[in-house]
Amino acid sequence: MTRILIADDEAPARRLLRSCLARHDDVEVIGEAENGLEAVDAIRSLEPQLVLLDVQMPGLTGFEVIEAIGADAMPEVIFATAYDEFALQAFDVHAVDYLLKPFSRERFDVAFNRARTRLENDQGEAGKLATLLASLPQTASHLERIVVRHGDRLFFVTTKDVVHLTAEGNYVRLHTAEGSHLVRGTLADLETRLDPKRFARIHRSGIVNIEAIKEVQSHFHGDYIVVLRSGETLRLSRRYQERLLGEK
Repeated sequence: MTRILIADDEAPARRLLRSCLARHDDVEVIGEAENGLEAVDAIRSLEPQLVLLDVQMPGLTGFEVIEAIGADAMPEVIFATAYDEFALQAFDVHAVDYLLKPFSRERFDVAFNRARTRLENDQGEAGKLATLLASLPQTASHLERIVVRHGDRLFFVTTKDVVHLTAEGNYVRLHTAEGSHLVRGTLADLETRLDPKRFARIHRSGIVNIEAIKEVQSHFHGDYIVVLRSGETLRLSRRYQERLLGEK
């Protein structure tokens, strides 16, 4: 039995997907989500094997849902999208199936059978999802908010409120004036999506909000110390000095 979650903000689209699924045996629709936040909660709580995921939804886009869950923790995904041909090519290259709205039942069958074959062969798509996210054109020029979890709640932290970020294994800790939050992902991934005019890498394991810096002091062995307006200090390694100091 294939456990499936439908995530789409339009009721007619959800009904169509249910109707398409009814043509297949051993299928169980375990839930529906009407927006991105509901999709994140449903994926975490219901643990579907396959998600029929709309790209453009309120709250979070389909891509932001994957970011919130973490590509390595995502089940198989069939995207429903109205993206242009460049994005469709990215889906195809990375072997993640898609449905271009409006789609036929026959096209759905092709996508669904492909996804079920992967499930039967136990082929994880985490790496391909992560690569896909990196290759797709961004809907905004830079990341403006980050989804974080606190207990059973999901909420947003705006990037302008982030003072600095540190890597912690498979997570990144966001430090704000009010506290800190852990989000799944890598520092390298976040760095590519943060505004380079606002954020700078200062260490292999750290990124800082430039506007939060009070001063930079010289330190031992060619390193510097970044002093934040809060009084907190961070190390600026030689490898990343050019971004802040204009030195090579």
